[in-house]
Amino acid sequence: MRITQVSASNWRNFKSLDLQLDRRLFVVGPNAAGKSNLLDLFRFLGDIARPGGGLASAVGGRGGLSRVRSLFARNYHRGRLIVDVHLEEGGTTWHYRLSVKGQSGGLNRPVVDEELVERDGTPLLQRPTSEDLDDPERLTQTHLEQIGANQDFRSIAEYVSKVQYFHLVPQVIRDPSRSGLDRDDPFGGDFIAQMNATPPRTRDAWMRRMQAALQAAVPEFESLAIEVDSAGRPHLRAGYRNWRSTPSTQYETEFSDGTLRLIGLLWTVIKAPSGAGTLLLEEPELSLNSAIVRLLPSVLAAAQRSSDLQVVLSTHAPEILDDEGVLPEEVLVLRVTDDGTRADLLSSLPEAVDDISLGLPLSDVVSGLTEPQDLDSLLKAARGRRS
Repeated sequence: MRITQVSASNWRNFKSLDLQLDRRLFVVGPNAAGKSNLLDLFRFLGDIARPGGGLASAVGGRGGLSRVRSLFARNYHRGRLIVDVHLEEGGTTWHYRLSVKGQSGGLNRPVVDEELVERDGTPLLQRPTSEDLDDPERLTQTHLEQIGANQDFRSIAEYVSKVQYFHLVPQVIRDPSRSGLDRDDPFGGDFIAQMNATPPRTRDAWMRRMQAALQAAVPEFESLAIEVDSAGRPHLRAGYRNWRSTPSTQYETEFSDGTLRLIGLLWTVIKAPSGAGTLLLEEPELSLNSAIVRLLPSVLAAAQRSSDLQVVLSTHAPEILDDEGVLPEEVLVLRVTDDGTRADLLSSLPEAVDDISLGLPLSDVVSGLTEPQDLDSLLKAARGRRS
Protein backbone atom coordinates (compact mmCIF):
# COMPACT_ATOMS: atom_id res chain seq x y z
CA MET A 1 0.00 0.00 0.00
CA ARG A 2 1.07 3.60 -0.58
CA ILE A 3 -0.50 7.05 -0.40
CA THR A 4 -1.05 8.63 -3.82
CA GLN A 5 -2.88 11.85 -2.94
CA VAL A 6 -3.55 13.93 0.17
CA SER A 7 -6.05 16.77 0.34
CA ALA A 8 -7.04 18.90 3.31
CA SER A 9 -9.20 21.88 4.13
CA ASN A 10 -8.74 24.25 7.08
CA TRP A 11 -5.60 22.51 8.40
CA ARG A 12 -3.33 24.93 10.28
CA ASN A 13 -1.63 27.23 7.71
CA PHE A 14 -3.59 25.72 4.84
CA LYS A 15 -7.08 26.80 3.91
CA SER A 16 -6.84 24.32 1.07
CA LEU A 17 -4.22 21.70 0.27
CA ASP A 18 -4.03 19.11 -2.49
CA LEU A 19 -0.84 17.20 -3.29
CA GLN A 20 0.21 14.14 -5.26
CA LEU A 21 2.65 11.78 -3.58
CA ASP A 22 4.94 9.24 -5.19
CA ARG A 23 8.03 7.58 -3.71
CA ARG A 24 9.30 10.78 -2.09
CA LEU A 25 8.45 14.45 -1.67
CA PHE A 26 10.71 17.40 -0.86
CA VAL A 27 8.83 20.22 0.91
CA VAL A 28 10.40 23.68 0.60
CA GLY A 29 9.28 27.15 1.59
CA PRO A 30 10.11 30.20 3.70
CA ASN A 31 9.95 30.34 7.48
CA ALA A 32 6.43 30.02 8.93
CA ALA A 33 5.04 28.76 5.62
CA GLY A 34 3.86 25.51 7.21
CA LYS A 35 6.46 22.85 6.35
CA SER A 36 6.25 21.30 9.82
CA ASN A 37 2.47 21.58 9.80
CA LEU A 38 2.27 19.76 6.48
CA LEU A 39 4.31 16.87 7.90
CA ASP A 40 2.06 16.93 10.96
CA LEU A 41 -0.98 16.21 8.77
CA PHE A 42 0.40 12.71 8.14
CA ARG A 43 1.17 12.31 11.86
CA PHE A 44 -2.37 13.43 12.70
CA LEU A 45 -3.88 10.59 10.67
CA GLY A 46 -1.39 8.17 12.20
CA ASP A 47 -2.27 9.32 15.72
CA ILE A 48 -5.96 8.70 15.05
CA ALA A 49 -5.39 5.16 13.76
CA ARG A 50 -2.62 4.15 16.16
CA PRO A 51 -3.52 1.77 19.04
CA GLY A 52 -4.12 3.87 22.12
CA GLY A 53 -4.72 6.96 19.98
CA GLY A 54 -7.98 8.14 18.45
CA LEU A 55 -9.59 11.39 17.32
CA ALA A 56 -9.90 12.96 20.78
CA SER A 57 -6.27 12.18 21.61
CA ALA A 58 -4.95 13.38 18.24
CA VAL A 59 -6.77 16.71 18.48
CA GLY A 60 -6.25 17.17 22.22
CA GLY A 61 -2.52 16.47 21.96
CA ARG A 62 -2.27 19.39 19.55
CA GLY A 63 -4.02 21.85 21.85
CA GLY A 64 -7.61 21.36 20.72
CA LEU A 65 -9.57 21.92 17.54
CA SER A 66 -9.01 25.69 17.60
CA ARG A 67 -5.25 25.10 17.36
CA VAL A 68 -5.33 22.77 14.36
CA ARG A 69 -8.13 24.44 12.44
CA SER A 70 -6.88 27.13 10.06
CA LEU A 71 -7.31 30.77 11.00
CA PHE A 72 -8.36 31.25 7.38
CA ALA A 73 -11.29 28.84 7.71
CA ARG A 74 -14.10 31.36 8.32
CA ASN A 75 -17.00 29.80 6.43
CA TYR A 76 -14.85 27.72 4.07
CA HIS A 77 -16.40 24.25 4.07
CA ARG A 78 -18.48 25.52 7.04
CA GLY A 79 -15.31 25.66 9.09
CA ARG A 80 -14.87 21.88 9.01
CA LEU A 81 -11.42 20.35 9.27
CA ILE A 82 -11.29 17.89 6.35
CA VAL A 83 -8.61 15.32 5.50
CA ASP A 84 -8.92 13.31 2.29
CA VAL A 85 -6.50 10.49 1.42
CA HIS A 86 -6.23 8.28 -1.65
CA LEU A 87 -4.19 5.07 -1.50
CA GLU A 88 -3.24 2.17 -3.75
CA GLU A 89 -2.74 -1.44 -2.72
CA GLY A 90 -1.78 -3.71 -5.58
CA GLY A 91 -4.59 -3.21 -8.07
CA THR A 92 -6.96 -1.82 -5.43
CA THR A 93 -7.66 1.88 -4.86
CA TRP A 94 -8.78 3.23 -1.50
CA HIS A 95 -10.29 6.55 -0.49
CA TYR A 96 -10.62 7.74 3.12
CA ARG A 97 -12.27 11.06 4.01
CA LEU A 98 -12.72 12.53 7.47
CA SER A 99 -14.51 15.78 8.30
CA VAL A 100 -14.32 17.06 11.89
CA LYS A 101 -16.30 19.82 13.60
CA GLY A 102 -16.62 21.17 17.12
CA GLN A 103 -19.49 19.75 19.15
CA SER A 104 -22.31 22.22 19.73
CA GLY A 105 -23.76 23.13 23.09
CA GLY A 106 -20.58 24.79 24.36
CA LEU A 107 -18.63 21.51 24.65
CA ASN A 108 -16.62 22.05 21.43
CA ARG A 109 -15.25 18.51 21.53
CA PRO A 110 -14.04 17.28 18.15
CA VAL A 111 -16.74 15.09 16.59
CA VAL A 112 -17.08 13.34 13.25
CA ASP A 113 -19.07 15.39 10.77
CA GLU A 114 -18.43 12.91 7.95
CA GLU A 115 -16.43 9.72 7.56
CA LEU A 116 -16.24 7.97 4.20
CA VAL A 117 -14.38 4.90 2.98
CA GLU A 118 -14.41 3.69 -0.62
CA ARG A 119 -12.70 0.70 -2.22
CA ASP A 120 -12.41 0.86 -6.02
CA GLY A 121 -15.08 3.56 -5.94
CA THR A 122 -17.58 1.47 -3.96
CA PRO A 123 -18.61 2.95 -0.58
CA LEU A 124 -17.85 0.71 2.42
CA LEU A 125 -18.66 3.30 5.08
CA GLN A 126 -20.69 6.51 5.11
CA ARG A 127 -21.13 8.34 8.38
CA PRO A 128 -23.07 9.61 10.15
CA THR A 129 -25.27 6.53 10.11
CA SER A 130 -28.72 6.24 11.62
CA GLU A 131 -27.08 4.69 14.70
CA ASP A 132 -24.82 7.74 14.99
CA LEU A 133 -27.79 10.07 14.82
CA ASP A 134 -29.62 8.06 17.49
CA ASP A 135 -26.52 8.12 19.74
CA PRO A 136 -24.40 11.22 18.92
CA GLU A 137 -21.75 10.15 21.45
CA ARG A 138 -20.61 7.63 18.83
CA LEU A 139 -19.42 10.55 16.71
CA THR A 140 -16.65 11.38 19.19
CA GLN A 141 -14.76 8.43 17.67
CA THR A 142 -13.83 7.56 14.11
CA HIS A 143 -14.33 4.05 12.78
CA LEU A 144 -10.69 4.20 11.64
CA GLU A 145 -9.59 3.90 15.28
CA GLN A 146 -12.02 1.12 16.23
CA ILE A 147 -10.98 -2.47 15.62
CA GLY A 148 -14.58 -3.58 15.92
CA ALA A 149 -15.65 -1.20 13.15
CA ASN A 150 -12.78 -1.09 10.64
CA GLN A 151 -12.56 -4.74 9.61
CA ASP A 152 -13.44 -4.01 5.97
CA PHE A 153 -10.76 -1.31 5.67
CA ARG A 154 -8.31 -2.21 8.42
CA SER A 155 -5.43 -2.16 5.96
CA ILE A 156 -5.84 1.64 5.76
CA ALA A 157 -5.71 1.97 9.53
CA GLU A 158 -2.67 -0.29 9.77
CA TYR A 159 -0.87 1.60 7.02
CA VAL A 160 -1.38 5.15 8.29
CA SER A 161 -0.57 4.05 11.85
CA LYS A 162 2.96 3.24 10.63
CA VAL A 163 3.77 6.89 9.95
CA GLN A 164 7.17 7.69 11.46
CA TYR A 165 8.48 11.17 12.23
CA PHE A 166 12.16 11.96 12.84
CA HIS A 167 13.83 15.25 13.69
CA LEU A 168 17.11 14.02 15.11
CA VAL A 169 18.75 16.16 17.81
CA PRO A 170 22.46 15.42 18.44
CA GLN A 171 22.28 16.54 22.10
CA VAL A 172 19.53 13.99 22.74
CA ILE A 173 21.53 11.24 21.03
CA ARG A 174 24.51 11.98 23.26
CA ASP A 175 22.33 12.17 26.38
CA PRO A 176 19.10 10.16 25.92
CA SER A 177 17.75 11.32 29.30
CA ARG A 178 17.04 14.72 27.70
CA SER A 179 14.18 13.31 25.61
CA GLY A 180 12.13 11.83 28.45
CA LEU A 181 11.00 9.03 26.11
CA ASP A 182 11.93 5.39 26.52
CA ARG A 183 11.38 4.10 22.97
CA ASP A 184 10.57 5.21 19.42
CA ASP A 185 11.88 8.68 20.24
CA PRO A 186 11.52 10.90 17.15
CA PHE A 187 14.49 12.97 18.36
CA GLY A 188 16.90 10.02 18.37
CA GLY A 189 17.17 9.31 22.10
CA ASP A 190 16.86 5.55 21.69
CA PHE A 191 18.32 4.86 18.26
CA ILE A 192 21.66 3.55 19.63
CA ALA A 193 19.68 1.20 21.90
CA GLN A 194 17.65 0.11 18.85
CA MET A 195 20.85 -0.70 17.00
CA ASN A 196 22.15 -2.72 19.93
CA ALA A 197 18.85 -4.62 20.26
CA THR A 198 18.91 -5.69 16.60
CA PRO A 199 20.11 -9.29 16.06
CA PRO A 200 23.89 -9.10 15.51
CA ARG A 201 23.90 -10.66 12.05
CA THR A 202 21.22 -8.26 10.78
CA ARG A 203 22.77 -5.27 12.55
CA ASP A 204 26.21 -5.99 11.10
CA ALA A 205 24.81 -6.19 7.58
CA TRP A 206 22.96 -2.89 8.01
CA MET A 207 25.98 -1.19 9.55
CA ARG A 208 28.13 -2.22 6.60
CA ARG A 209 25.74 -0.32 4.34
CA MET A 210 25.86 2.67 6.68
CA GLN A 211 29.64 2.47 6.85
CA ALA A 212 29.97 2.65 3.07
CA ALA A 213 27.80 5.80 2.99
CA LEU A 214 29.71 7.38 5.86
CA GLN A 215 33.06 6.68 4.21
CA ALA A 216 31.85 8.61 1.17
CA ALA A 217 30.44 11.52 3.20
CA VAL A 218 32.74 12.00 6.23
CA PRO A 219 36.46 12.76 5.69
CA GLU A 220 38.81 10.03 6.99
CA PHE A 221 35.91 7.94 8.32
CA GLU A 222 36.78 4.23 8.30
CA SER A 223 34.56 2.08 10.53
CA LEU A 224 31.45 2.05 12.73
CA ALA A 225 30.59 -0.41 15.50
CA ILE A 226 28.52 -0.87 18.66
CA GLU A 227 30.32 -1.23 21.98
CA VAL A 228 28.62 -1.93 25.33
CA ASP A 229 30.20 -0.45 28.47
CA SER A 230 30.50 -2.08 31.90
CA ALA A 231 27.14 -0.62 32.94
CA GLY A 232 25.43 -2.30 29.97
CA ARG A 233 24.88 0.93 28.03
CA PRO A 234 25.57 0.71 24.27
CA HIS A 235 27.76 3.27 22.50
CA LEU A 236 28.73 4.05 18.93
CA ARG A 237 32.44 3.64 18.19
CA ALA A 238 33.92 5.13 15.02
CA GLY A 239 37.40 4.65 13.59
CA TYR A 240 39.14 7.41 11.64
CA ARG A 241 42.22 7.03 9.43
CA ASN A 242 45.34 8.89 10.46
CA TRP A 243 49.12 8.67 10.05
CA ARG A 244 49.31 5.78 12.54
CA SER A 245 48.87 2.13 11.60
CA THR A 246 45.68 1.82 13.67
CA PRO A 247 42.65 4.12 13.28
CA SER A 248 41.91 6.69 15.99
CA THR A 249 38.73 5.98 17.94
CA GLN A 250 35.82 8.27 18.84
CA TYR A 251 32.53 7.63 20.65
CA GLU A 252 29.18 9.33 20.07
CA THR A 253 29.89 11.98 22.71
CA GLU A 254 32.82 13.11 20.55
CA PHE A 255 31.13 12.92 17.14
CA SER A 256 30.30 16.16 15.36
CA ASP A 257 26.62 17.10 15.22
CA GLY A 258 26.61 16.45 11.47
CA THR A 259 28.10 12.96 11.81
CA LEU A 260 25.60 12.03 14.51
CA ARG A 261 22.65 13.27 12.48
CA LEU A 262 23.86 11.45 9.36
CA ILE A 263 24.28 8.17 11.29
CA GLY A 264 20.80 8.58 12.77
CA LEU A 265 19.26 9.31 9.38
CA LEU A 266 20.95 6.32 7.77
CA TRP A 267 19.78 4.00 10.54
CA THR A 268 16.23 5.36 10.33
CA VAL A 269 16.08 4.68 6.60
CA ILE A 270 17.90 1.35 6.56
CA LYS A 271 15.85 -0.26 9.33
CA ALA A 272 12.55 0.41 7.54
CA PRO A 273 11.05 -2.96 6.51
CA SER A 274 8.85 -3.69 3.52
CA GLY A 275 5.51 -1.96 3.87
CA ALA A 276 7.00 0.50 6.36
CA GLY A 277 4.57 3.28 5.49
CA THR A 278 5.51 6.95 5.35
CA LEU A 279 8.72 8.36 6.84
CA LEU A 280 8.70 12.07 7.72
CA LEU A 281 12.10 13.76 7.94
CA GLU A 282 12.25 17.35 9.20
CA GLU A 283 15.26 19.41 8.13
CA PRO A 284 17.71 16.49 7.82
CA GLU A 285 20.34 18.86 6.45
CA LEU A 286 20.98 20.56 9.81
CA SER A 287 24.69 20.52 10.81
CA LEU A 288 25.67 18.91 7.51
CA ASN A 289 28.25 20.33 5.12
CA SER A 290 26.64 21.78 1.98
CA ALA A 291 28.54 19.29 -0.20
CA ILE A 292 26.96 16.41 1.75
CA VAL A 293 23.54 18.09 1.62
CA ARG A 294 23.66 18.00 -2.18
CA LEU A 295 24.28 14.24 -2.04
CA LEU A 296 21.83 13.49 0.77
CA PRO A 297 18.93 12.24 -1.42
CA SER A 298 21.24 9.75 -3.16
CA VAL A 299 22.89 8.68 0.11
CA LEU A 300 19.52 7.99 1.75
CA ALA A 301 18.18 6.23 -1.35
CA ALA A 302 21.25 3.97 -1.49
CA ALA A 303 20.83 3.01 2.17
CA GLN A 304 17.11 2.26 1.82
CA ARG A 305 16.19 -1.42 1.81
CA SER A 306 12.44 -1.05 1.37
CA SER A 307 11.40 -0.15 -2.17
CA ASP A 308 7.90 0.91 -1.06
CA LEU A 309 8.94 3.32 1.72
CA GLN A 310 7.52 6.79 1.09
CA VAL A 311 9.67 9.67 2.32
CA VAL A 312 8.36 13.20 2.92
CA LEU A 313 11.26 15.53 3.68
CA SER A 314 11.06 19.20 4.68
CA THR A 315 14.10 21.39 4.16
CA HIS A 316 15.46 24.93 4.38
CA ALA A 317 18.37 24.00 2.11
CA PRO A 318 17.48 24.38 -1.60
CA GLU A 319 20.82 22.79 -2.55
CA ILE A 320 19.42 19.41 -1.49
CA LEU A 321 17.37 19.59 -4.70
CA ASP A 322 20.48 19.65 -6.88
CA ASP A 323 21.05 15.93 -6.45
CA GLU A 324 20.80 14.61 -10.00
CA GLY A 325 17.99 12.20 -9.09
CA VAL A 326 15.56 14.84 -7.77
CA LEU A 327 12.73 15.64 -10.20
CA PRO A 328 10.55 18.81 -10.33
CA GLU A 329 7.44 16.69 -9.70
CA GLU A 330 8.97 15.59 -6.37
CA VAL A 331 9.32 19.15 -5.06
CA LEU A 332 6.43 20.82 -3.22
CA VAL A 333 6.77 24.59 -2.96
CA LEU A 334 4.98 26.39 -0.13
CA ARG A 335 4.23 30.10 -0.52
CA VAL A 336 2.48 32.36 1.99
CA THR A 337 -0.52 34.35 0.72
CA ASP A 338 -3.18 36.57 2.29
CA ASP A 339 -5.53 33.57 2.19
CA GLY A 340 -3.33 30.89 3.73
CA THR A 341 -0.33 28.97 2.46
CA ARG A 342 -0.39 27.64 -1.09
CA ALA A 343 1.29 24.34 -1.95
CA ASP A 344 2.25 23.60 -5.57
CA LEU A 345 4.46 21.01 -7.19
CA LEU A 346 7.40 22.70 -8.86
CA SER A 347 6.47 20.95 -12.12
CA SER A 348 3.05 22.67 -12.10
CA LEU A 349 4.36 26.26 -11.90
CA PRO A 350 4.78 27.75 -15.40
CA GLU A 351 7.47 30.22 -14.29
CA ALA A 352 9.46 27.39 -12.75
CA VAL A 353 9.08 25.13 -15.79
CA ASP A 354 10.45 27.91 -18.00
CA ASP A 355 13.50 28.37 -15.76
CA ILE A 356 14.13 24.62 -15.56
CA SER A 357 13.96 24.35 -19.34
CA LEU A 358 16.74 26.94 -19.52
CA GLY A 359 18.94 24.66 -17.44
CA LEU A 360 18.80 26.50 -14.12
CA PRO A 361 19.48 24.29 -11.06
CA LEU A 362 16.38 23.41 -9.04
CA SER A 363 17.92 25.16 -6.03
CA ASP A 364 18.03 28.48 -7.92
CA VAL A 365 14.49 28.04 -9.22
CA VAL A 366 13.12 27.32 -5.75
CA SER A 367 15.08 30.16 -4.15
CA GLY A 368 13.56 32.57 -6.62
CA LEU A 369 10.09 31.41 -5.60
CA THR A 370 10.52 31.31 -1.83
CA GLU A 371 12.97 34.08 -0.88
CA PRO A 372 11.50 37.31 0.58
CA GLN A 373 10.43 39.58 -2.25
CA ASP A 374 11.75 42.82 -0.74
CA LEU A 375 15.26 41.93 0.36
CA ASP A 376 16.43 45.54 -0.05
CA SER A 377 13.95 46.72 2.59
CA LEU A 378 15.05 43.97 4.95
CA LEU A 379 18.70 44.90 4.50
CA LYS A 380 17.96 48.60 5.05
CA ALA A 381 16.03 47.78 8.22
CA ALA A 382 18.91 45.64 9.48
CA ARG A 383 21.44 48.44 8.78
CA GLY A 384 19.18 50.92 10.55
CA ARG A 385 19.05 48.77 13.69
CA ARG A 386 22.87 48.42 13.72
CA SER A 387 23.37 52.18 13.42
